[in-house]
Amino acid sequence: MPRNTFDEAVSRSGRIVAQMLPRDRDEATRQAEELPLRRDMVTLLSYVRDNKVIGTQSTGNLPLKAVHEVTARFVHPPKLEEKIGAHIYRVRSEEDVWQVFYLHVLADVGGLVDAGRARRWRLKRLGGKFLAADPLPQVLFLLSTWWYRVNWLIAYPFEGMGDSLPPSLSSLTLMYLRRLPVTKRIAADTFADHLIEAAGLTWTAPDPDVGRMALRGSVRRMMLYVLRDFGIVTLEHRNKPLGRGSIRELAAFRMTPFGRPLLKALEM
Repeated sequence: MPRNTFDEAVSRSGRIVAQMLPRDRDEATRQAEELPLRRDMVTLLSYVRDNKVIGTQSTGNLPLKAVHEVTARFVHPPKLEEKIGAHIYRVRSEEDVWQVFYLHVLADVGGLVDAGRARRWRLKRLGGKFLAADPLPQVLFLLSTWWYRVNWLIAYPFEGMGDSLPPSLSSLTLMYLRRLPVTKRIAADTFADHLIEAAGLTWTAPDPDVGRMALRGSVRRMMLYVLRDFGIVTLEHRNKPLGRGSIRELAAFRMTPFGRPLLKALEM
């Protein structure tokens, strides 16, 4: 397993770029620079650097004022309130906003920020180093942090899978992804079923059909949507009939040319 240090991310990105044709190097740099996840992390860290942010008493998370101010600067600002009928539903904490909570976890686990209950958030030395770095090593560092140090269950925190995942899951996921041809359409459920069987993922629901549906949902949330956020895959959705209407469902994905070297870097 690669060491998850920023210097190592810089080194790996340099080795990747050295193996590319000039036109591919320019494209990889452009895509890394434009990646919303990277840009939003820069926004969060810059906000912490430039503002006095005190973590909440209960969890140490960002206070709501900071959530509003940070998300307003995101590439794609999330909705923080929604009107349904006569009621207006507003977010009540950072954990209600996945984009913020996700970045917080990456920044915390990656050692970019220091935060705690009723304590001021501070940018660590590594956080300053991250902000000063080029886009590609920034992306590689965040991806490596997610892959090797974060409990993926934060993306699918439903009862049924327990408190931890099989230790082999991340390596199996990487192995299957590395085998996929670039741009080929892969059915999402087929990919999920391969991982479920290989890793021995289980669900406690007595109905096997319900369990399988939940496990497929976990693969979509913990892997495919996260891979999309890193620019490693593109996703294809379809409308699935449900009652009198329909729901939007993930149907397939394709590996991107940008994603291939990123996955390779995880094994360097």
